[in-house]
Amino acid sequence: MKTIFTLLLSLITVISFGQGPMFVHTTDAGNISADASFITHPDLDGNPSAQIVVTHTWNPPGNSGVYNENVTGVFYSTTQNQWGVYNENGNSMVTGSSYNVYIGEGPDTFLHIADLANQGSLDSYSILSHPDLNGNPDARLMITSYFNPNGIRNNHNYAVWYNDTLDRWIIFTEDLTEIPLDSAFFVAVEPSNTQTITHVADAGNISANWTAIDHPLLNNNPDAIVLFTHNWGATGDTSNVILDKTMGVWYTGSSWAIFTEDQSAMPENIEFDLLIFDPALSIEDTNIEGLTYYPNPVQNLITVRAASTIDRVTVFDILGKQVLQQSGNINNMQLNMAALTAGSYFAKVEAGESQQVIKLIKK
Repeated sequence: MKTIFTLLLSLITVISFGQGPMFVHTTDAGNISADASFITHPDLDGNPSAQIVVTHTWNPPGNSGVYNENVTGVFYSTTQNQWGVYNENGNSMVTGSSYNVYIGEGPDTFLHIADLANQGSLDSYSILSHPDLNGNPDARLMITSYFNPNGIRNNHNYAVWYNDTLDRWIIFTEDLTEIPLDSAFFVAVEPSNTQTITHVADAGNISANWTAIDHPLLNNNPDAIVLFTHNWGATGDTSNVILDKTMGVWYTGSSWAIFTEDQSAMPENIEFDLLIFDPALSIEDTNIEGLTYYPNPVQNLITVRAASTIDRVTVFDILGKQVLQQSGNINNMQLNMAALTAGSYFAKVEAGESQQVIKLIKK
């Protein structure tokens, strides 16, 4: 398994800069226009209905380290027929700055518009509603402000928190000022083609203005791609820390870390949700005709069906470790997950030349 895992890591560079759902965009003189930088990608060009989330990355491979202390958002230009990243305050885009980009695929990414109907008890709150979020305090989500469709600049640092009275997740401004009405956000909820984890900054991993992340897909891997959102937690959690700072990620030489762009101190107990590129899960899906799986959530046995013959089903835990595999040559395969602990899993279903990743919940 160690050999396979090492091989997968060696493939990250090829996949991550290709046509997968996560990639790095670097600004330069050729793609910058005033406060914005246009992104070129085959899944985004000429596709105004795409949904993307971004995180500033300080030193991806080939970049010696460039700060951007400005709050950034994304937009679609109907003139250029391209997506772009821009500085919300109108400052000129920083040449050489880089951004990790995730392209949402399917219902795990959605558009949220902050309006009076979903305003919380304070005008700095906007209440989210999504079947994977409602009543789920353990959900992990990424957010990015979106200039379209209402043409609103949104120059605030944002975080999320879970209101356990409403059983809803809430987006809020870190400075606790009003969210501009009709401003828009893209929200990604635990995409099945990536890994999501929660990172807590503590005395053991904080150094000055950054907190180091310990994860097998990130450690000793400068080519990794990771996005994050500050998660305040639920009321009364030790993670209830406000940090009104623009932040990004950087590679320390042995691990990836989250840092404050103005180099102010990273506080203890602050919590972040992370979205990590996983080559084992981010395989280009070619939907398998008639693929169904039930029951999900599953307690013991789960049935996987397809119109075509299923060759293999491989189950991974959230750390990318293979925990179950079953081969066959049938249209109806049954897997026994009774021995697995409760939690989220991903299964790669292979049928001939097609393969599809599905998300499973073990009760």
